[in-house]
Amino acid sequence: MNIQEDAKELRKKIEEEKSNPIKIAVFGQPGAGKSSIINKIVGEYVAESGQTTDKTTEAQIIKWSDDMILVDLPGYGTSMFPQNEFFDKFNILDYDLFLCVFSGKFHKADTDFFQEIREKGKIALLVRNQSDMLWQDGKTDDELKNEIRRDAQKQVKSNEDIYFTSCRKNSGFDELEKAIKTNLEPSKKERWSRTAKAYTEEALEVKKVACKSLIKIRAGLAAVNGINPIPGVDIAVDIGILIELFSEIRKNYGLTDEKINNSEYIKNLGPLANTIIKASSQEGIMQLLKQFAGRETIKQVSKYVPFVGQAIAASIGYGITLYAGNSFVDDCHELAKEILDQELGYK
Repeated sequence: MNIQEDAKELRKKIEEEKSNPIKIAVFGQPGAGKSSIINKIVGEYVAESGQTTDKTTEAQIIKWSDDMILVDLPGYGTSMFPQNEFFDKFNILDYDLFLCVFSGKFHKADTDFFQEIREKGKIALLVRNQSDMLWQDGKTDDELKNEIRRDAQKQVKSNEDIYFTSCRKNSGFDELEKAIKTNLEPSKKERWSRTAKAYTEEALEVKKVACKSLIKIRAGLAAVNGINPIPGVDIAVDIGILIELFSEIRKNYGLTDEKINNSEYIKNLGPLANTIIKASSQEGIMQLLKQFAGRETIKQVSKYVPFVGQAIAASIGYGITLYAGNSFVDDCHELAKEILDQELGYK
């Protein structure tokens, strides 16, 4: 194949991913913390907490990125949303996975909906939120959780795992996110690791690998388009693609301007934070590309052929954009790790 044929296949691969995002629906009673769960999954305040979705006329749809859409469903089986219309109105069978969020006793509507989606072959996870509020005189946390587990399993008539979370204490989300990833189709697992917020250093390392896989593909497209000459270098790349890519990487790591500029988080990593901000601009990307232009960049590109095709992988432009992109991921990872360590109380 030639480079144009490789590029055609690469664009097709990217478009197929964009047209098939991860779709997760959250349901449960008002006040259970569904919106808060969504916010914790992405690591930013994107869903309106406290919204009584059973009284709205639409689902609350959060398009977090091209890779993931989260939906807070309204109440099931109400006068406004009767059971016989619910599945068609909200295209329920289009979702990859469901989270049933509760913070008290199960309601019949949630039980009915849970059982119906399970009967249709869909995965639903039970999430007991507000677990930091569990308390009863004379009983331990484990005893209370076991009671909740038995009651929920009895309600849904299935031996389901229960994921206990606390939005106030940021607890339980690593286990929940692992469970979500386990139940996604194989083609979406890596995208989940890249997109969901990391709550442990282990998850952050997995995110790094996923982000570098993204770099392999997008760097190929940037190299093929070749519309922006790099000053002093005899190649051209598509800077627009790299600006979009670097912005996506920052978002995947949760590196908003607010966090980057927060001295409480970055402490002695101010120069690194400035490097990340600068590298997100056209001028900064140009400088980053030039740093790698004089190095040996295609010695090991053969291993990237399955991602971008042999002709693209063999090009100098691909080698330069690949190394520059990986360098940007490394910088974002280092800063994100510093922030996570502070959130976990390690520093």
